[in-house]
Amino acid sequence: MKWNKPIILFMVFNLKLVFFLQAQDLHFSQFFNAPLTDNPANTGFIPDADYRLGASIREQWASILSNPYKTVSIFGDAQVLRNKIENGWLGLGGVILSDVAGSGNLRSTEVYGSLAYHQMLANSSLLSAGFNLGWANKSIDVSKLTFPDQFNGTFFDAQLPTSAVLNANNVSYFDMQVGMNYAYFPDEKTYIHFGYSIDHVNKPTETFFSTNGDSSTIPIRQIIFADAILKVNNIIIINPNAYFTARNACLE
Repeated sequence: MKWNKPIILFMVFNLKLVFFLQAQDLHFSQFFNAPLTDNPANTGFIPDADYRLGASIREQWASILSNPYKTVSIFGDAQVLRNKIENGWLGLGGVILSDVAGSGNLRSTEVYGSLAYHQMLANSSLLSAGFNLGWANKSIDVSKLTFPDQFNGTFFDAQLPTSAVLNANNVSYFDMQVGMNYAYFPDEKTYIHFGYSIDHVNKPTETFFSTNGDSSTIPIRQIIFADAILKVNNIIIINPNAYFTARNACLE
C-alpha cells in the first residue's frame, strides 16, 4: 500500500507479550524485522517490492559476560508467478539463524526454506498460508562445562569427577512451522494485518542426554501477531503492533 503524499511524522506503538515455559527458541525483540521466522505465511508478502533481503544481529550481556550471547539472522524472499496466477501469487524464501550462548559455547544453527500462497479476496483483502521446513543443529563444548557434583565447597572444579554424562555433544533434527495471515485494506488510510502460526509442528527431539520420554521433545509453540497502519492526516500515521507467543501443552 502506498500513500499519495509524503509522511512527515510516524507515531508507533508496540506491545509484545512473550511467555516461554521451557527453553527459548531463537527470536528477536524487533519481531517485525524477522517476518519469515514469525510466520512462514509472510514469505513473499511484500506490498511495495518483488523481493527483499534482511539481516539482524543481537548481542546480549556484553558488559557482564566474557562470552556474550550472539544471535545472527539472514533472510530473503521473493514473489513468484505473480502474473501466472489470477489474483494470487507464490512466495519463496529462506532463513539462516546462528546463535552462540554461554561459557560452554552452546551453538545453534538453523536453516529453513519457506513457501507461501497469497490470494486476493475482492479488492480489499488478502489471505495467505504457508509453511517452512528446516534443519537445526546444536553443539556444545563439554570441556568448558562444570556440573553440580563438581562443587568443592568454594567453587566449581572441572578436575573433579562428575556423574553427568552427555551421550552426544552435537545433535541435529528436522523442524516444521505452519501459519496463515489476513490483511484488510479498504482504503488508502487503513491497513490491518494479523497472523497465526505454529512452530515445531512435528515435535522434534532435542537432547544431549539419553532420550527420556517426552522430556526431550520440543513443545509446540504458538505465535499471534497483529499490526496496522492508520493514516490520521497527511503528517500523522499511527502504527500499532502486538505480538504474543507461548508454548501450549494442550496442543501436544
